[in-house]
Amino acid sequence: MQSKVAIGILTVLVIASLGWSALLGYKVNQLEKLMTPVKAQQAAADRQKTLHEQFVKKMAQDQAKYTPEQLRDAEQLYQVANQKWGTLEASNSLKTMIQKYPDIDRTGCAVLYVAQMSQGEDRARYLQDCIDKYNDCFYGDGVQVGVYARFLLAQDCRSKGERAKADALFNEIKSKYPDAVDHGGNLLVDSIKAGSK
Repeated sequence: MQSKVAIGILTVLVIASLGWSALLGYKVNQLEKLMTPVKAQQAAADRQKTLHEQFVKKMAQDQAKYTPEQLRDAEQLYQVANQKWGTLEASNSLKTMIQKYPDIDRTGCAVLYVAQMSQGEDRARYLQDCIDKYNDCFYGDGVQVGVYARFLLAQDCRSKGERAKADALFNEIKSKYPDAVDHGGNLLVDSIKAGSK
């Protein structure tokens, strides 16, 4: 009789233990699900910080090559595009900047702006210039000029049915620049995956 009671108590304890274990496992799983977006957000913030540091480094290099007045002039020419996007005045201001200051970080951004304002062969040529001449230029938000130009050029190629060229550019981004972002801070590799569905 005592052994039956002992077995009964043991059975209840085992079931209770399994229940608590299952409940604890469920709670841990729920906690992990809640933490996933927080971890992703922290990773994005860390990535953005690292990319912004590249921009700061490039700006410091420019300060070693040009006077503060020249850099101010370049920035004023550049800002016309931000204030009057898509206008002839913006395009002309950027082209003046590119001609006067061909080797500063902001010039890579200016060439990419001109590419985005252009169409057809001009657009493709400017995007290729970004890749060839300004690959390591950065916007303040961490966008790398040459990588973003690859992304835009690949999208253009895909829309024209040039699948092999588009895939080659997308694969280059995925393999060499997995942390590259767009102006919203979104990973380009994620945008590539979403676009291929």
